[in-house]
Amino acid sequence: MQKITLFCLSSLKITDTQEGIGIIKNILYSLMNIRAKNINVQKNNAGILFPAVNRIFLIFFLSLSSVFYTQKWSPEKIDRLQDKIGSQYLQEGRIHDGIEQTKKAIQLSEEINYTKGRARGYIHMVNFLHSLGKYSEEQVYLQKAESLYYTFDDDPALLSAFFAAYGKNYHELGLIEKSNESFDKALKEALKIKDKQRKRKRLHYIYGNKAINFGLIGYNDSMYYYIHKAYKILPRVVEATNLTSYFLENKKNLDSAKFYLREAEGLLKNSTEPFDYLVFNYMSGQYYENIKNYNKALEFYEKSLALSIKMNRPKNMMKNYKEIAEIYNLQNNVYKANEYLQKYTKIRDSFEKGNLIALQTSGKKIIDDEKKQIQESNKKWYYIIAGLFLGVTILIVLLSIAYYKKVQKKDLLLKENTTAILQKDLQVKVLEQKVNETFDEIIQLAKKNHPEFWGRFQEVYPDFRSRILSINPTLKVSELVLTAYIYLGFNTKDIANYTFKAVQTIKNNKYNLRKRLNIPAQEDIVVWIRNQTG
Repeated sequence: MQKITLFCLSSLKITDTQEGIGIIKNILYSLMNIRAKNINVQKNNAGILFPAVNRIFLIFFLSLSSVFYTQKWSPEKIDRLQDKIGSQYLQEGRIHDGIEQTKKAIQLSEEINYTKGRARGYIHMVNFLHSLGKYSEEQVYLQKAESLYYTFDDDPALLSAFFAAYGKNYHELGLIEKSNESFDKALKEALKIKDKQRKRKRLHYIYGNKAINFGLIGYNDSMYYYIHKAYKILPRVVEATNLTSYFLENKKNLDSAKFYLREAEGLLKNSTEPFDYLVFNYMSGQYYENIKNYNKALEFYEKSLALSIKMNRPKNMMKNYKEIAEIYNLQNNVYKANEYLQKYTKIRDSFEKGNLIALQTSGKKIIDDEKKQIQESNKKWYYIIAGLFLGVTILIVLLSIAYYKKVQKKDLLLKENTTAILQKDLQVKVLEQKVNETFDEIIQLAKKNHPEFWGRFQEVYPDFRSRILSINPTLKVSELVLTAYIYLGFNTKDIANYTFKAVQTIKNNKYNLRKRLNIPAQEDIVVWIRNQTG
């Protein structure tokens, strides 16, 4: 009946003409299998046949079509649409299509005032923008979702998705502690999900991300624990490749790495998700690079890169560009190595710029959240203090109104000054602590020759690399890392010890670095570098 109504109303320009009404009636009567001649639906010569009946038919069809139109997008239908968007577009790598569909779902939710649909739509937007590496834009939608928090605080599935989205955002900005806090909140809500399949997928997702976080901060046992939990709940290609990476990078166990890589290959046979093929090819490249089969590694990296480009995943593109550049460098193909290194650098620099903006926003949010927690924890004391203050005030008023005003003004000014001083002292101490902790973290990464050292160093000293490269743009990554060690004040012996190289090798490297940076012989290299980058 809905299709009939829409067909009739779209086929006719209904104003006050009898012709449109007559056609609609003819269609209805023919569908009811009533012969037109018995009902006499033909228009008379005067053109005024059954005017009252005509108007009734017109009102009936307009009302019916209006009912069908308003029922077209109910909350349930929007939920089904959003479930399809979340499971289909992201997995297939159709990010931009997914963004457009999500915007439509948000608009439909707004039209019927379905706030939970809007919140779910905002979280979907966060996931799509995260895949594109647009972390600052992602935070805009996180804040929009948070503004509707009160509308879905009884929905564990949506709450866990919301906290997980914040966890991913903090992860990309290097705020691992905050990321783990968000994932812990997501885990708490995920355990409440009644739908077993959805619960299993969400737990799998959270465990996998917590494993990555612990890997970044060097908690290898915790990393393995969560990877294994994710793999046990839902054996998938991603976790098998994560286990491969764990045994390659952390345990240096090629046999175990090969075992899990084969597990991933077996799981891949039953997978239709392009992302599974992407991560399998990337990890295969890692494996073959470790066993020095560079041609095979290059073949897999190129496959992973092609899928990264097809799925429009810039972060995966960046990782593949970097690995391909290193392979070409190992093969002494300087031209190709530089070509892919430039592509890697271009994407990385765009990420760094976006991360800086997003980090500033996140920093403000973290401070605001901490203030809210302090306010809530001290809320009862505020009431007690307020009650005491009120009692004292009444007593003072009874004794002497004039005296009360004078004392109150003096006390208030003193409190404000004291509070301001304490707050400033606290802010200074917090900032000093953060600076010290960050510097200690960089020193520890350097001493361990940790692969994350150079990346973390650039986050703490964002202008360092560009200023050094402005002196000599052809510096290699290894030379930049050596410059960073020197900037931190490590001597030749320390650098040799931490990087597992001979002292003479470091001396030669520092000598070559002096030449490439045109550092005068009489200049202290540490002072010179700090002056250039400070």
